[in-house]
Amino acid sequence: METLGNTSLLDRKKIGYFASGTIAALSVLPTLDWATEVARREDVAIVSGFHSKMEREVLDFLLRGKCGIVCVLARSIYKKIPDQFRDAYNAGRVLFIAPFKTSASRTSRNLCQQRNEYVASISDELVFSSLNPDSSLYPLLLQNINVCLL
Repeated sequence: METLGNTSLLDRKKIGYFASGTIAALSVLPTLDWATEVARREDVAIVSGFHSKMEREVLDFLLRGKCGIVCVLARSIYKKIPDQFRDAYNAGRVLFIAPFKTSASRTSRNLCQQRNEYVASISDELVFSSLNPDSSLYPLLLQNINVCLL
């Protein structure tokens, strides 16, 4: 496992966040409301791959807030901090984790699945933006007890 950033974020309450590539329109506003609220909290760290479109939208809210952000990568660790993370990273609010050895600079379906399982394993609770039974994320919903569905 490789890390880059503030590892003390792992000592906070960790909320894993997932959103499928396709989500129901009715869950968009509750998701953004949740993101706005959780972004204000300094006592939590949101853990996600921030890969799907909705996850990236939530990330935009989180970056403007005060919460910790743990970005789990399904690829090798960044060589340079992405510009969108720079201010939050410099403030000690960001941790990047590459949980498995790979030289891949791009993600694959298999690596994304492994990343999602890792996010779930280190999180104290999980939040999902609308899931249907056909989603690759659905088994994570069924396997975990502390779950919120937006």
